[in-house]
Amino acid sequence: MRIAAPILAVFAAVFLAIMGYFLHQGFGTTGTAFGAGVADQGDANLQATPAPIATDPPGTFTIPQTGSGPARGNSSALPGAQVGGGSPGGPPAPVMAEVQSLRARIARNPKDLAALVGLANLEFDGHFYDRAIPLYQRALAIDPKNPDVRTDYATALHESGHDLQAIQQVDLVLQQRPNFPNAIFNRAIYERAIGRNSDAVEDYRAYLKIAPAGAPRADDAKAALQQLGASAN
Repeated sequence: MRIAAPILAVFAAVFLAIMGYFLHQGFGTTGTAFGAGVADQGDANLQATPAPIATDPPGTFTIPQTGSGPARGNSSALPGAQVGGGSPGGPPAPVMAEVQSLRARIARNPKDLAALVGLANLEFDGHFYDRAIPLYQRALAIDPKNPDVRTDYATALHESGHDLQAIQQVDLVLQQRPNFPNAIFNRAIYERAIGRNSDAVEDYRAYLKIAPAGAPRADDAKAALQQLGASAN
């Protein structure tokens, strides 16, 4: 027993030393094991941080024009915005800045028509039709009689494979503006895409009759008629 008591005392001292070390490491305190440092832990008053504006995935962007669709330089081209430029690694910095600016404007005012259309056109030119379509829809909910926006909306539908819906939209445009050249030309594209070639021929011919002198799509319409085995008259 005389030997056991000193040994027990040594073990007790070692045990207390070890516990003190772990308490010091675990709580980062000085002095007592549960000092002031523990009271401050986890009590920070964190402020909510606004979510950053999302950036676009890589794509090709250009400055858009309304009343249009992509221009590809062949008989199936749709008149309007030029598609091209940019970089496969992402949009140019000025375009990305414009995208962010437009998104911020829409966040502040969801009915900012100019911002909705501008962003839709940028998404369209980037080939992100699934993002452009709802933006055009929101713009049309605000201004349903805007033929340029509806024509762009129809083109986005066509580009995403919804040609019947695209035809319905240009039909609405032509009810308001029966001689709107872009809508007539575009409808011929949609009709040809689903095999309605006789309807496409009629629309290509109609376009050539009302297209202004030197219209950039006149040669495309003539070429399409030749491919369809039809004359321009």
